[in-house]
Amino acid sequence: MVESLDAADLVGFVDVAIDALRLHKDEINAMNVFPVPDGDTGTNMLLTMQAVKEAILDINKRDITSVCQAISRGSLMGARGNSGVVLSQILKGMTEVISENEAVDIDVMAQALIHGSDVAYRAVMKPVEGTILTVVREASEEGARSKDGKISLEEWFAGVVLKARETLEYTPELLPVLKEAGVVDAGGRGLLAIFEGILAYLTGEELQVIEEEAGQVVAVELTQVEDFRYEAQFILHCKDAKAERYRELLHEVGGSVLVVGGDKVYRVHVHTDQLGKVIEEASSIGRLSDVEITDLKLQVEELDTARTALEQKPIGVVAVAVGDGIKEILRSMGVDHIVDGGQSMNPSTAEMLDAINDIPQDRILLVTNNKNIIPAAEQTKELTEKEIVVIPAVSIAEGFAAMVAFDPRGEMENNSGRMLQAMEGVKTGAVTVAVRDSKGKPGKIKKGNYIGLYSGEIVSASNDALEAAKTLLDKMIDDDDEIVSMIIGDEGHGLNHAELIDLLEDKDMEVEVIDGGQPVYHYIFGVE
Repeated sequence: MVESLDAADLVGFVDVAIDALRLHKDEINAMNVFPVPDGDTGTNMLLTMQAVKEAILDINKRDITSVCQAISRGSLMGARGNSGVVLSQILKGMTEVISENEAVDIDVMAQALIHGSDVAYRAVMKPVEGTILTVVREASEEGARSKDGKISLEEWFAGVVLKARETLEYTPELLPVLKEAGVVDAGGRGLLAIFEGILAYLTGEELQVIEEEAGQVVAVELTQVEDFRYEAQFILHCKDAKAERYRELLHEVGGSVLVVGGDKVYRVHVHTDQLGKVIEEASSIGRLSDVEITDLKLQVEELDTARTALEQKPIGVVAVAVGDGIKEILRSMGVDHIVDGGQSMNPSTAEMLDAINDIPQDRILLVTNNKNIIPAAEQTKELTEKEIVVIPAVSIAEGFAAMVAFDPRGEMENNSGRMLQAMEGVKTGAVTVAVRDSKGKPGKIKKGNYIGLYSGEIVSASNDALEAAKTLLDKMIDDDDEIVSMIIGDEGHGLNHAELIDLLEDKDMEVEVIDGGQPVYHYIFGVE
């Protein structure tokens, strides 16, 4: 029987929320067909909770205030999509109440749920009932009504979950578009999954798929449903008063508007036909980071037209890369075929040649992304009748810069010239672990030290990865630099990336954080 919660329990809630969303993600995504068939509500909510997990990795997990602050900030910075942003506001409201209490009992949790619902509703200018908002409101009201007389948190929360489930089933009666389609709200289903995970944690039971609840799920806008061309999401760093005025502007030029946060950091989400104005106005009042733009109209057509588009492209692009995140970004930038490889796993000429022959174009740009791969790449020119131009990127940071300059409609010579020029403006650094004792600019380097590499030299060494990264960045960044790409590798997961972000922002740098998933290097930095 659980009578009160502590900081460790909140960390446990985050873990089971992630497990529950993983369990139901495909179910939530599968029939997410309104208003745009992007199938991403479950994914967005999962990514939001994973950002929370990242935020609490390196804090004092016994201090409930620290855990609450990390949950609130992590969810805000990592929020994806409408449902992810609203979820972040629910968590913000709940943690504001919880952090003020040493003993978190039924009364405190009931107050936290009510406040979480209130904060989420305030974040949406024109709330629509029949969405995640309705589910959290009805569940929180049930929690407040039933708290008296309950002796355990699991008994009380079981009633909250039951009410959330009943409310989700009733959402089609509240929103005509749901009833017409015969479906329930995807965001609400995601919240129910989180609640089910928390209840399982409290009772000690294992999470299970509940078959009768699986079925068609639909994502509904949290504001008035409108037919806009673009979805824009980004972090806006600006003065609080300016954020409020910017929110009003967004309601004039778009729909599904969310501007949430505080203390000069805001998560922005909007659907609009005036994308240029949205970005221009935001840039005029502050600094943008983590910008994501989606063409909602084209999103539906992309899957069916991808192969046709590939065949029609005058130039094909092959790139060598490692790390799931890095590969995903390269594909989004126009790479047609990716060859697995990088540091310590250099692909052969034959492997690159197979990739070249696998795409229909006769003119191919081959982006190496590692200096050790360039010689083998050059050999492909003599082994195929296709026209090959090697783009000798020595790092993935240079490769990203080259692909930004790539014009899929442009001529081969013009493209290669632009891409080479773009690479020249990038400075690359990386953090890894020394595999033997050695000497360098920092002095004696011991096996197992974290080392920072820049311009072919070791410029930092430390027993702490973050300290090695900080010194490396100090060496790399000049007064006229503006942008830093921070590509996080597999070994970098678990480190407190916020320290590096704060350091870079103090230098007035725009920071782009990429979960690259690459091996060997904890961090790869690209500075422009």
